[in-house]
Amino acid sequence: MKTIGILGGMGPLASANLYQQIITIAQNSYDAQQDTDFPPMLIYNLPLFGFDETGLVDNSQVKRQLIEGVKKLEQAGSDFIIIACNTVHYFYKDMQEAINIPIVSIIKETSKLVKKEGYKTVGLLSSESTNKLKIYQDEFQKIGINIISVSERQQKKLNDIILNVMMGKQGKEDEEEIKKIIQNLTDQGAESVILGCTELPLAIKQSSLDTKLFFSTDIIAEVALQTAFRED
Repeated sequence: MKTIGILGGMGPLASANLYQQIITIAQNSYDAQQDTDFPPMLIYNLPLFGFDETGLVDNSQVKRQLIEGVKKLEQAGSDFIIIACNTVHYFYKDMQEAINIPIVSIIKETSKLVKKEGYKTVGLLSSESTNKLKIYQDEFQKIGINIISVSERQQKKLNDIILNVMMGKQGKEDEEEIKKIIQNLTDQGAESVILGCTELPLAIKQSSLDTKLFFSTDIIAEVALQTAFRED
């Protein structure tokens, strides 16, 4: 089995959730039971400077830290890397060029699954930076899928929810707010909705509503396991 490198810490709770999802999927889809049934994993919890409550504020500082982070995972013995954050994929090319092992993109893998399942118009819930930098919009435009983004007011609500999750204080009110935003997106024509922030799966569950949700955390966890178990 290949060793999965996880660049986390953005934030720590979302990174822990990604690790948990890898374990759960391995149990449910690969019948993992004994310790040796699970792939080896290296987690680097990177306390990333260069962000504030609204998102990315110092590109050069963030890029430098991310490059250092993926280099550490490569040097530690990772065979490939996944990242427990959507926003920092803005620097995907810089990180990938700095190392010799592949970084599996959460953005590309999510777009591939949405296309595979045949959706043409999807809503996007994400951090403010991910939305403003058009990380998902640019990727989905390449494959002919339209993205409906939230309003400025709704984005501020999402920012608050993401911060609540980062503090471990998310609750029922946050779930209800997300439901309202999703309903608004479907009213605008969204056939499904992407949770393009790794904090958001900790505030809403698929069982809470009928609209199809694409959890980027779950998607990258599944792809990580496929890659770890695949014989090249």
